[in-house]
Amino acid sequence: MPETRTPRHLVLFRLLVVGTSVSAFGSYLNMVALNLFVYQATGSALQTGAFMALRLAAGFLAGLTGGTVASRLPRRPVMVACDLPQAAALVALAVSPASVRLGLLPVVAVAGGLLGTTSSVLLRSSVPDLVPGPDRVTANGLLVTGRAVAMTLGFAAGGLLVGWLGYRAAFLVDAGTFLFSGLLLAALPLPFPNHRTRPAGSVTDAADRSGEPVTDAADRPDGRRRRRLALAALLAAPAVLVIVVVRAADALGSASHNVGLPIYATQVRPEDPAAFVGNFFAVWAVGLLTAHQLVKRLNRRGPGLDDPRRSELAFIVGTCVMSTAFVAAFVDLPGYWVFAVALVAGAADGFTEISYTTRLQAEPDPRRGYFFGATAMAENGGLGVGMLLAAGLLELWRPLPVAAAMHGTVVALAVAVALAGALRHRARPTATNGGTVPVATGPTVAVTNPVEESGR
Repeated sequence: MPETRTPRHLVLFRLLVVGTSVSAFGSYLNMVALNLFVYQATGSALQTGAFMALRLAAGFLAGLTGGTVASRLPRRPVMVACDLPQAAALVALAVSPASVRLGLLPVVAVAGGLLGTTSSVLLRSSVPDLVPGPDRVTANGLLVTGRAVAMTLGFAAGGLLVGWLGYRAAFLVDAGTFLFSGLLLAALPLPFPNHRTRPAGSVTDAADRSGEPVTDAADRPDGRRRRRLALAALLAAPAVLVIVVVRAADALGSASHNVGLPIYATQVRPEDPAAFVGNFFAVWAVGLLTAHQLVKRLNRRGPGLDDPRRSELAFIVGTCVMSTAFVAAFVDLPGYWVFAVALVAGAADGFTEISYTTRLQAEPDPRRGYFFGATAMAENGGLGVGMLLAAGLLELWRPLPVAAAMHGTVVALAVAVALAGALRHRARPTATNGGTVPVATGPTVAVTNPVEESGR
């Protein structure tokens, strides 16, 4: 039986995933070590929260500008430039005297949020150029798997490194992960887009369909003009707009379990709440690891997530399952059932991420750069607002009703979107006598148009 060889582009992409996973490990280690350091250095929960909020705000800003960066600048040098300054900021934090460290904390927060989100937008929007054809779903699965491993090891290593070696060593290890990622990215012979193009279905094409003057946005330095064209592109792709809205609601709902789980743990496991929280997220990360295998099984049974309509439906179903599982986690389930729920939540989370990432990548460049920037804005903005809302609600209610209200809103929105898409699809007239089928223009879970077809 002949040996099946892995295509070269997948081998190179796997090496890229190693680099991005190492830097993701640094990011999660960073979240543990830096948040602990800020709290111990300031003694203020308010200042610790402000540090986290600053990082989220920087991520939101990166989403706002990510599409412009993706469409105007060569992506590989920009991604390398996103890793190396983060390494430099962490080295400076590690070697500087104690009197200077507090002043460097806002710099580290902004660098982590701004550069980390920008790098993520550029990488996800470049996947169709790096891994063409049906291997694109496999590539997205590898990214999610790498993130799950990085998250598990990063959260575990953060506390251990700080406890054994101190903050300075943890910051230097963290800096090394970003340095490794940047150097590997610079060395790999991958075909990243490195020049400005205007393919069919670009941002300007979307503007033309929306009534804007047909002018190449890249030739106009006006920032407001570029933002209007990006919005026009989003409105011209209603299925993508639905994904952005649902991702924003999902991020807002996720704040309820991020804020509420420590409170819930002190109620059900007062003897060791930290172990309960740690075990819950460890099992959740294991579930995240299984998502890639779930997608592979789905692809063997049919067209899989390469079909935009199927990836849109998979995104909605995964979102509903994930939110429902997180609500069930607060029901005071007996024994280890709560960890079974965590496993389901993690698997659904990874499945949802692979689904919507694959769907957005079906769009042609440079539109998909703007779309990934929009989802980054939605996720960071939704999580930031959600944390404030969840913190306020938890002053009034127990964690279960807070999670039920916030995640229930996500499920209701997703179900409404799915029903609206199904009704619109059934009502759409069919082609007769050689005519053409009109394209749906409203928010729908299943939208197919010539632009999408040309981008696949």
